[in-house]
Amino acid sequence: MSAEISHNDPSARKILIVDDEEVVLSTLRELLQMEGYHVTAVNHPTKALELLQRDHFSVVLSDQEMPDMTGLVLLGKVKELFPTTTRLLITGRLGMSEITDAANSGLVYRFISKPWLHSELVLTLRNAVERYELLTEKAALHARNVALNLKISQMANAAPAADSGGEAGMVAGEGGEQTYGGGGETQEGGAEVAPEGVDLAVQAFVKMLYTFHPNLGNTAMRSVALCQTLGETLELNSKDLKDLLWAAALFDIGLVQINRDIVRRWIRGPEKCTDEEMVEIKRHPAKAEEMLQFCPIFKDAGEIIRMHHENWDGSGYPDGMKGEMINYLSRLLAVVIYFCNKHSASVQVMVDIESQAEKMFDPEAIQAVAKAVPLTTMPRGEREILLIELKAGMVLAKDILNANNFLLLPKGRELSDVHINKIFSINRVSPLEPYVLVYC
Repeated sequence: MSAEISHNDPSARKILIVDDEEVVLSTLRELLQMEGYHVTAVNHPTKALELLQRDHFSVVLSDQEMPDMTGLVLLGKVKELFPTTTRLLITGRLGMSEITDAANSGLVYRFISKPWLHSELVLTLRNAVERYELLTEKAALHARNVALNLKISQMANAAPAADSGGEAGMVAGEGGEQTYGGGGETQEGGAEVAPEGVDLAVQAFVKMLYTFHPNLGNTAMRSVALCQTLGETLELNSKDLKDLLWAAALFDIGLVQINRDIVRRWIRGPEKCTDEEMVEIKRHPAKAEEMLQFCPIFKDAGEIIRMHHENWDGSGYPDGMKGEMINYLSRLLAVVIYFCNKHSASVQVMVDIESQAEKMFDPEAIQAVAKAVPLTTMPRGEREILLIELKAGMVLAKDILNANNFLLLPKGRELSDVHINKIFSINRVSPLEPYVLVYC
């Protein structure tokens, strides 16, 4: 994702350094150029603002103590004029209250203390560029989705699509993007809707899930991979496989209409929700179906999604259906989702699933998924866990910061018992953010 933005956006690796000390400017310029960044260095805040009006930079790295304007004042102007530009401050004199206020207001992304550590500076800058790339991509995605919504509205006014007979499946597109579906959709009158339009809609929904809660997006991504294998082993026809893949990607989109705190509690365990909250949660399959009604192409996928929480014994929701009344593809998807939600050993998860045969799950669907699991390579994703759930061997997918926004452990670090004990000790003295992102 970041590589694509870096390639398309020339400003992604352009850094502006502002410091009135020439020795600092030359040192930073040499260091960052060795790391592959395009560095512009100026010795006065006014010159920095003039440059920003003419050129785009991913990061502004400013000293605090400068003539005519402090670094905080300069970065405040940068935030106002160029909100996607990441703002870093080098300082050794700010008090903790000033640092906390600047961090909490979003004025400064990270602080770098004087004198700095080479490795810490490089890592901080790398994360700052990633932030710029993500914000830039978000803006581009929003613009793309505005155009896409117009296209989808036009598609929705056409008749429901007949299966084109194209090869269905999730395949890799340019830049590693996933494609859901394969061939184009033939509308009434013979006009074919390009598959890219439908594919962009699905990708936008999945990215929305990741933004809302990373566990939802991660489970969707894993479910698509497993359903692809499942469709091949069962030799599903192209239309059924296409609908199953769309359902696997979109089954949780109804949750984005629910308060995120409620969803977060439900993900941790349904018993953590009140009865009233569970009533709202149990509506999400129907809400997802409603959200997909904007485009007839997703009609059958919406029906699959509506039934994915129905149980074989009739104890599920939203409609209390049972047995073979439940859509066969929904029965398959239910087992897939349960498996992809878990991050224990595959053998143990399948034992848990088998214990729910003829209760939650169709026994035949369990057998089908069991055959597909060892043939599937699960994509790497991110999931949110509690700080207290950290274990040695986990790899951080996001920096761990202290209460004053200083880096404790960087993204990409594989945790050891020493790291975890350090984090727990700090947390006892000064509580950290209770949620952590790890790769899975």
